[in-house]
Amino acid sequence: CTLYKPRRDSINRGLALSLTALILFVPANFLPIMTFNMLGLNNADTMVKGATQLFQQGYWWMAALVFFCSILAPLLEFILITGICLLVKLNRYNQPLVFMLKIQSHVNRWGMLEVFMLGILVAYIKMIDLGEIQLGLGMVCFTGLLAVTTLNAILFDTHPIWEKVGQARARLSDR
Repeated sequence: CTLYKPRRDSINRGLALSLTALILFVPANFLPIMTFNMLGLNNADTMVKGATQLFQQGYWWMAALVFFCSILAPLLEFILITGICLLVKLNRYNQPLVFMLKIQSHVNRWGMLEVFMLGILVAYIKMIDLGEIQLGLGMVCFTGLLAVTTLNAILFDTHPIWEKVGQARARLSDR
């Protein structure tokens, strides 16, 4: 019976998806996700502004957690996957690649974009009757970023890379 089947064209897909994620990252985090108009007051919120407001209100630990899980960890993962794919395409199965693979496997667990998407949807549903809410371009980019991240989690496979790292180490030890 088959226990494991490598994903097809994992490196090219991983590179394409992580580069797409890096392109979507800036507008998803810095453009308004929602604009509220309640009682004559307009307020446009972004992901970065949400973390900043938590910090300003004294919830520094919550701000740090939100910043890390919604901004820093996903960005680091996109950069790492891009670097891993580029090193593999250059046939560089060396110590930096091993280090990047290990860090990526740990960072992977902390990116929680889907949790923040759920929070945005709950806030939208709860506040829709209280005033006028408009979804912004940041929401479109954030949704695209979430889709690309999910696809990358499904399609990017590190098992063949680890096998080639092992083969490269075996060749070096045979010398």
